[in-house]
This record gives sequence, C-alpha cells and structure tokens, in this order.
Amino acid sequence: MSVTQKLPKQGPFSPIASRASALGMVSSLKAKAPVSEGNTRPVYETIHAEPNTSFRWHQHDYPGPLARWNHHPEYELHLITQSEGRAIIGDHIGSFGPRQLVLVGPDLPHGWFSPLKPGEVLTGRDVVLQFSAKWIEGLMALCPELGGLRNLLQASTLGVEFTGPEALGLGEKLEAIGTFQGAGKLAACLDLLATLTSAPFRTLSLKGETKALNSPEMQRMSGVITSLMAMDPSEIRHDHLAQDLGLCASTFSRQFRAATGDTFMSFLHRLRVCHACHLLASSPLSITEIGAASGFNNLSNFNRIFLRLRGCTPREYRRHAREMTTLPHADATDFLN
Repeated sequence: MSVTQKLPKQGPFSPIASRASALGMVSSLKAKAPVSEGNTRPVYETIHAEPNTSFRWHQHDYPGPLARWNHHPEYELHLITQSEGRAIIGDHIGSFGPRQLVLVGPDLPHGWFSPLKPGEVLTGRDVVLQFSAKWIEGLMALCPELGGLRNLLQASTLGVEFTGPEALGLGEKLEAIGTFQGAGKLAACLDLLATLTSAPFRTLSLKGETKALNSPEMQRMSGVITSLMAMDPSEIRHDHLAQDLGLCASTFSRQFRAATGDTFMSFLHRLRVCHACHLLASSPLSITEIGAASGFNNLSNFNRIFLRLRGCTPREYRRHAREMTTLPHADATDFLN
C-alpha cells in the first residue's frame, strides 16, 4: 500500500526544522562546498577537572558548547532535568524526557537534542558527573563495598539507562552533589556511587565505541549528526545531504560509516522508527499515516523495518503504549523508549 499524502507533524518535534533550516547549521544549501571550519569542530571533549578534585560535576544549558554529539575517555553520568527530545548513544536512537539518567562509558559517542523555539534556551537542562577509569578503579580497589559497580561500568560501554522509580532518587542525588564543597562533595559522590551498585538499568546500544573517533570523517559528521537529530525524518534524503555537503553520494556514505560505524540508511531507519514510536504513543493518527509522517513510503516497508528494530509491529507497540499509560511514568518510559 503506497502512502503519498503529506501530513501535519505531531508531538514534541512539531514543527521540526525543515531540511533547509536544519542543514543551515552545517552549511549553506546554495554553496556546494565542504562544511565550513566553524561547524566541523571535533567531537572529542577534553574534560578539565577543577584543582584538588577527584571528579567533575557541572550543570549546563541547552543549547551550549557542551551540549553536542561528543565522546571522551571519562565515564559520564548524565541527567536531563527538563524537556523532551531525541538522544543518540552509540548506535541507539531514542526519545528522552525529563529525569532520564544515563551512564555513558569511555569514548561512547552520545548527545541529547531538544526541539527549541527560535532563541529558546533550556537553563540547566543537563547535570553531569564525569570521572576517569583510573580514579573509579582505584576507588573500587580501596573500597570493596563498591565492587558492585564493576558490572555496571562494563555495561556502560553500551550506554546504561537507569529504570524504575529508583532512577528518580538517583537523579536527585546527582543534583545534590552540586550543593556541597570539598569533602562533603566527595561524600555525596560516594553515596551516589554506592546506590548505583544495586540500581536497575537497561543497556541502550548494540555496539560499543565507534572506531576512528578522531578521524576527519568523524569531525565532519559531527555537524551532520547534530542537524539530523533536529530534522523531520520524513524530509531527510541521502542525495540531498551529500549534495549540500559538496560530496557525491558514495563519498558521503563512506564518510558517514567511517564516522559512526553504521550505514546512513540504517541510521535513518532508526531515526524514523524513533519518531514513529512517539507518534504511536501520543497521536490519534492511523498506522498508515504515522508511517508516512515518519518517512516510510509504504506500509509494508514501515511494518517490516519497525518489527526488525523494535521486536513488535507498530500496531502492537501502540497497544502496549496505551496499556503502559496506566503505569507509573518511570515504568512506562522504560517501554516507550
């Protein structure tokens, strides 16, 4: 069954930036030239701890220089305090909402992207705790009580999302660290780490760190990924993206795979299914309409790709989503994401 009707967009990504406005963050659509230097900054984040501290705690706004697709050798515990949007963690693309708490392992690319109105700034959206492998391993050697962290740290190479009602308390503990100084700050951090040892979680990515993280391709595709996460998935076209970057389609595909470890079409399918999941859970549109609004050109293709990526059909997902609305928010979020 073919789907050609153009439909109005729904949900937190409505309206999403058009192809032209979103790609404007990467390069001018009229200029068929490579991305400008100002938009190809490396995604590697250098983390500077404050003097005489064991770890780094900070809170920042969105958008901001730290709120981008990035990676670093430190572990990162990341709390979203407000807003909804799309997150990319390794090869995982999913929706997020307020109070999501994720632990990201060393050099696993990650980023959280919220739809914004012109000029809008989400103050203090992100609360972050970052620490080195050397520090946490030494701490576990000195404190056997923290030995339960080993499985969690190993799982974090795929990205870990904390689940259930416990996640809310963990997020509060993370925020509270910023209210302390000196030894009190260290004690608050140790309390949080001890609580993490028994907290329920799920892994997000199927693959670990991306190879060639500091390659020129990775640097170029950083801006592309940021733009794609803000776009309407039904408007994204492989040949248009390549042309806008001054590349042929095959070169664009090669650079995208070198940077992300995934093909462009696989990435796009996951982005479109993520968008479809949101619509299935929140809109009254039919399955056919949602497939079209998410960028799938026919219903059978939509059903096939959705089943492969989510393990159920769109209709089954919608039924489960409606059932989950009767559960506490944290439990429902575990399924919907």
